[in-house]
Amino acid sequence: MPSADRMTHHPDTRLPQRVALGVLLRSFPPVQVDRVLDVAERREQRQRLLPARLMVYFTLGMWIFKALPYELILGEILRDAPGLALPAAEQEPASAAAIGRARRRLGVEPLRLLFEQAAGPSAAPGGADFHGLRSLRFGQVDVGVPATPANLLGFGVGGPVAPSPVAPGARPVRVPVQARMSLLIEDGTRRIAAAHVADPADPAPETLLAGVVGEGDLLIMDERPLCARIWTTVERFGAQQLWPLQDLAQPSSATRLPDGSLVGKLPAQDGTELVVRVVNRIGGRPGRLATSILDHRAAPAVDLAVRYDDQRRPGGTGFEGIGSYSGGDRLELRSKDPEMVRQELYAMLCVHHAIGDLIGAPR
Repeated sequence: MPSADRMTHHPDTRLPQRVALGVLLRSFPPVQVDRVLDVAERREQRQRLLPARLMVYFTLGMWIFKALPYELILGEILRDAPGLALPAAEQEPASAAAIGRARRRLGVEPLRLLFEQAAGPSAAPGGADFHGLRSLRFGQVDVGVPATPANLLGFGVGGPVAPSPVAPGARPVRVPVQARMSLLIEDGTRRIAAAHVADPADPAPETLLAGVVGEGDLLIMDERPLCARIWTTVERFGAQQLWPLQDLAQPSSATRLPDGSLVGKLPAQDGTELVVRVVNRIGGRPGRLATSILDHRAAPAVDLAVRYDDQRRPGGTGFEGIGSYSGGDRLELRSKDPEMVRQELYAMLCVHHAIGDLIGAPR
């Protein structure tokens, strides 16, 4: 574990963290945080050593000072933003246990509201980026969390005991416990427009799509079987959609269009027939795509195929500016129960938007 000297030995070594903390204060000023705390009814009624406003910035700061223990994260925040807590003369050192209790008092709702306020305006910069449509990608990220009893109960184990024989007395290997986060990411801005932390056994995205996807949007789905329930939900919202197909099944009663695509009926996973347009993927990639855009003049087949497999799209988690992964793109959290896992994830999403405001959309 890094020592305090690593962060405070010389002012220059702390510059990136100080800049990041300044970005958070600019993106989420104290007056906005106070309003969110009032809406969530998390403002304390009496003066505390660890007030709710400070704990909001502490939870955000966990993603800036990822490698530090709780006490040192708090020290770094108070060093650069002392006005977030009691005057220094009245301060007492806070233990990790006290900080954990303060996080729990804060709860999830203030961080969720901050994220939704940051994500709300994100549609404006992106605009229509594909034949008059704003394209959004739906995807899911499995996030590693500590294998505590609470997380096991809330999220379940990520995988079964390894099937191969093990040596006598050796412990079986289990896949880490994982929380699942569903995301909608704008192609034009690479910003996260909506997010939802769900039970891995319930991956349906309808909750995430409502109020975000609508007329003028193109929803690009991740690799999953064609689902009639989701398809009809997106239709009801007025959006177009683009799905990968799991096999090379031909649509029935098909009509071939001038661009080589086919319009016809295709069975979804539950057997329901959907009217779709089928296009081939390109660049040697196997498989096909199904879209609700039936007019080839509105979106030619090659353009749809290029858009789906666009290598510029967000890879892995798609989180711009958060360089705190371990094991490549694998996200690892420190929270020991589902409520705090959700709080930590919404804090990460807030940091994503704050850094996105700073660096702007990619070119």
